Formats: sequence, C-alpha cells, structure tokens
Amino acid sequence: MKDKKYKKKLIDLTKLDELAPPQWRDRINLLFNKDIPKQPNTADELIIWNLAKKSESELQQHFHKQFNALSSEIKFMNRNAELEFVQNDNGDSAGGNLLQYQRINLYKRKKAEGSKAGFPDITLISSNLTNCEPKTIFCEVKKIGAPSEIHLTEEQFDWFIKLNKMGFKSYITNNPVFFNKVILGEVRKIL
Repeated sequence: MKDKKYKKKLIDLTKLDELAPPQWRDRINLLFNKDIPKQPNTADELIIWNLAKKSESELQQHFHKQFNALSSEIKFMNRNAELEFVQNDNGDSAGGNLLQYQRINLYKRKKAEGSKAGFPDITLISSNLTNCEPKTIFCEVKKIGAPSEIHLTEEQFDWFIKLNKMGFKSYITNNPVFFNKVILGEVRKIL
C-alpha cells in the first residue's frame, strides 16, 4: 500500500487554460492522442506520428538530439557560442524499480542533496560570448497520450509559474515540432 504522504497531486489538464496566466499560456503545448494524424501528410506530422507511441524518456532523448544538432550547427558558424542541454534528475524516474522503503530513502537523500520535486526535466543554457547575455530556458517534458495518461503534478505546474515569474522562459510540452520551432527558436534568436 502506498503511503498517502507521498501521493502526488495532479493538475486537471482540462482546466490548464484557466490555471495558467494568459501571458504564459503559449508556453504550454501538449498533444493528445486525438491530435495525432492517422495518415501523416507533412514532415512535421510524420515526426509527431513517429513519436506518439514513445515514452517520456524517449521523447526527451529526441529533444536532446534536436538540441545537439542545433548546437553543432551554431558552433560551426560561431566559435564563441556556448550551448548546454542539462537533464535535471530530481529522482522521480530513478525510483521506478525500487521497493517502497528504498524509494522513500532515495527521495529523502535526493531532498537532502537539494533536489526539488517538480523541477523541470530540461535546462537549456546558451550564450554568445562576444555580444550577448546568457539565456536559460526550462522545459517540462510529458509523453503524448490521452489526457488521463499525461500526469502534470501541482509541483511541476508551480515551478512553471515560479520560473516564468522570475523572468526565465519555462515551457511544458510533449510536441517535438513545438520544441524545435519555438523553444529551440529562442536559442537561435540570441546566437
């Protein structure tokens, strides 16, 4: 039996537009099963169609590959560019195959090390050392699925709000096209 103390509170995705401040609603882009094309007709639809059945981890790995491709291109054109993709391990996925007492001990250790529940999965850090301030972007990654399969916790949503209030750009997405065009577009802008 799971300890109620460790049960996560989830956000009702049907109310996400009401919960998110209007100025940041465009930073949330979630695809659901109904949004997946039955027969892809464009390159973007084909990417979405191929990734629709993948896990959150596999989707995050795809985002990492997209970032690495952009990073190589930018560094080829500008030697002063510095770009980093950092996966933030807050211990959630690490506890998957552990017994309950082992999972509780892991979470206690991660908390003592400074991990914060719900902190975004990815941090993108970029800078053009010659003429630009560094830019930091955060992204919470979700899998593509039915609304009941996409679990956005209150802590994850709170971090989304907090980071945006602090002046960072923070996103929540499972859309690889959105990640490439919008989020990586922010990286392209400063470099």
